[in-house]
Amino acid sequence: MLGVLLLLCAARTAHAGVNIPPGFEIVHVTNDSDDDHYVQMNNCGEVGYTKYRPDRTSRIVLYDNGRTTGIPEAGPRNYYPDINDEGVIVWSAGATLDAALAIVRYANGGYTHITTPSVDDCDPRINNLGHITWYRWFGDDCGDARAEVFFYNGQDVSQVSNNGFSNSMPCINDADVLAWTRYNFCLNPWESSIVVYRNGLLATLPDHQDPPEPRGPAINNRGQVVWGGPSGIELWTWLAGTATIITPWGRNPAINNHGDIFFLRWHDDSETWQVWCYVDGMFYQLSDDPFWNTDGDINDAGEMAWMIGIWGSDVRMLRRIRNGDTDFDLDVDVDDYVPWADCLTGPVETDRLCDCRFLDMQHDRDVDLADFALFQNAMGTVVTIDDHNCCEAHYDPGCTHPDIMACVCAALPECCQTTWTAACAAAVSSLSCGECP
Repeated sequence: MLGVLLLLCAARTAHAGVNIPPGFEIVHVTNDSDDDHYVQMNNCGEVGYTKYRPDRTSRIVLYDNGRTTGIPEAGPRNYYPDINDEGVIVWSAGATLDAALAIVRYANGGYTHITTPSVDDCDPRINNLGHITWYRWFGDDCGDARAEVFFYNGQDVSQVSNNGFSNSMPCINDADVLAWTRYNFCLNPWESSIVVYRNGLLATLPDHQDPPEPRGPAINNRGQVVWGGPSGIELWTWLAGTATIITPWGRNPAINNHGDIFFLRWHDDSETWQVWCYVDGMFYQLSDDPFWNTDGDINDAGEMAWMIGIWGSDVRMLRRIRNGDTDFDLDVDVDDYVPWADCLTGPVETDRLCDCRFLDMQHDRDVDLADFALFQNAMGTVVTIDDHNCCEAHYDPGCTHPDIMACVCAALPECCQTTWTAACAAAVSSLSCGECP
């Protein structure tokens, strides 16, 4: 069963340019013929996305620790999902193929309509208070592009912007601070700016873009706003009131509460967008494909999910390797033992393991004594993904000892086809292929 699950959800995308942070692996969330779009994720490692059917109707799908679940549909059109840490999902839904898109919230097994507009409500974002922001497309003025930002505080809907321009793709943090792009298509050439809404006040952020075309902001709970544009990825800190260029190339960033950044970079040689990240002051390239890797998200564990394909194809995820390192300090010691008492579920599949998912070392959706046995074997080790040690997880397939590798891969062929995961390393001992410290 374990081998089947890994074969379905773990797929390697190894190319010369790929350089992933220590302690992570890249897996496929989806790997089918359907088109998957609009990827967002939360701090529990849950990923929401839109899945298109062949007839171009669509539904919202939730990926949670290896399992995908279709969310009850609010009509034939369901787009732009977002999910908070409580597992509440919001999206834009059309009751018919021709109906305007409304904001829908899904919680506790059922959905409710937040809005019933006569024009489209698009791209909602939800924070951990359950508050929501989105933009409403009015479609008049300056090239049929007028859009305004709205906000739902859990009880009432209010309009935040009202300037006649194209205000789009707002984001929100847990302090109810909003940020979005305001486009002025009345100018030729057009211009844009990043706007922040806080405590009833609007402010336009400074930027270094030339031409002035910043776009696609994201915001975290530290008051940092990040966006992209012609001059690259720019980071603005609310409290400090300063803006800096993180990198001279990039667009469509996402930022977590530690200041780590997911973004896209254009590669002239392949004429493709590829995924990069900025973590702990270092840059990593996460994809190097002959096709586009596009918009995605990042959580506080440093995990990331994104879409591959120009118009959507599949969803990839940069996932923490399940090696017992629960505090992410690249070793397995007594500090990593602390969560076990609260995380043991017994041998029963469990939804929303959240932070306990890092102790599900078998990837079988529970935390039981079998996982604890693997954890005990890992105690005292230093985590690495670079040296291809048979007893340690690493990104590439196979390991340095040919006899051990042949023994493990006879039972788990994916270990020689995709990635040498923590399960492959554990199989060295469990299958009596060799001895691990």
